[in-house]
Amino acid sequence: MKRYLLILALLFFASFAFAADSRTGVWSARLDGDALYVNLVRPSPPSPHHEYGTNNIGTNISFASISGLTKADVAAPAKDVQFTFNAPAGTFAFDGRFSNGLGAGNFRFTPSGAFLAEMESLGYSGFKDDEVLMFALESFRPQTIRDLRALGYTIEKKQIDEIAIFKIDASAVREYTALGYPNLPLRDLVQFRIGHIDAAFVKGIRELFGNVSAHDLAQLGILRVTPEYVREMQGAGLKALTPREATELKIAQITAAKIADYRRLGFNLTPHELQEFGIFKVTPQFIEEARARDGKDLTPRQLIDMKIFNRERSR
Repeated sequence: MKRYLLILALLFFASFAFAADSRTGVWSARLDGDALYVNLVRPSPPSPHHEYGTNNIGTNISFASISGLTKADVAAPAKDVQFTFNAPAGTFAFDGRFSNGLGAGNFRFTPSGAFLAEMESLGYSGFKDDEVLMFALESFRPQTIRDLRALGYTIEKKQIDEIAIFKIDASAVREYTALGYPNLPLRDLVQFRIGHIDAAFVKGIRELFGNVSAHDLAQLGILRVTPEYVREMQGAGLKALTPREATELKIAQITAAKIADYRRLGFNLTPHELQEFGIFKVTPQFIEEARARDGKDLTPRQLIDMKIFNRERSR
């Protein structure tokens, strides 16, 4: 408890130095394996309803990229620290304190003039401090744009944020090409990254569904429709699912246990009916209550309508 109070106190005192510009702010951090997970809190521009707000951004930074800090410093019972993180887009200077794996303090970000000049040479200028800070925290390099252009991509300035955040680069394009998805548009590349699409996932999905479109594969990944989940549904009797049906069942939070409960009550439901039961919260308890009130001859459609319109069956 003491170390958490220490971190809160550090953040409280650090906030007094919280200047109203996006290059400064407060940080908190914790050890995450061989990396330091750092969260930055900075002022956000005033809005019509608020003078100033705050925004957060966090990421893992490898110790190899940090100067002036060791794992021993992070794990120490109490350690005052000053350290830096140098990235292509700029440099972060941190000062504060660590205690037993948790730390907090103030930071200042200095954009790199060389980075901005190189981006301008590629045709991109007028970046806000917030954008450059994010590029630095994500270790984004102008070379990424050159590599993507060499593969035929036309990159608009507004797309660079996603390229940086989701680590879209030439190696990602080549990886997905090797998996059978060549020439993916940037939007699909982003969706693949969000869905954590990799070789193991593609292999597992193809064993179940055969070749799947890029759109369907991304949706399966984003919604965590894993091969294990599909096999669970198949084991519950849904042998001929399509990718879309599996996705809809996952959205509706249908599990093998729920399917067994519905069958216990006499309902051998189609994937579409299961999806509607899940979406509209037609639970086994609701079915039993409706039967006690209205009789046992209720159909799936009647139960769904009762839930939608929040009414009892007409007698």
